[in-house]
Amino acid sequence: MDPVSRPRVVIIGGGFGGLAAAVGLRHAPVEVTLIDRRNHHVFQPLLYQVATGGLSPGDIAWPLRGILRRNRNTRVPMGEVQDIDTERRRVILAQGEVP
Repeated sequence: MDPVSRPRVVIIGGGFGGLAAAVGLRHAPVEVTLIDRRNHHVFQPLLYQVATGGLSPGDIAWPLRGILRRNRNTRVPMGEVQDIDTERRRVILAQGEVP
């Protein structure tokens, strides 16, 4: 299927749920856009280890694009979602809008 004619899925947030959704759609015939205000995912259950000095912050944070590098149908723009225009089917970011 041509990428232009594929349905589009927008995922807001690169937490556990957003990453699971993006990974689950890896082979689906859709174009996925995962929007997050940061370019990394933090494995929060290990934050206490960083606070006590057991781990460095780099051990519990991974780049979203690195996690999703095998997803050929996924793009990961950085941005903060301000609004969702359901009538025009647009996601409004602080920097502009995503169709």
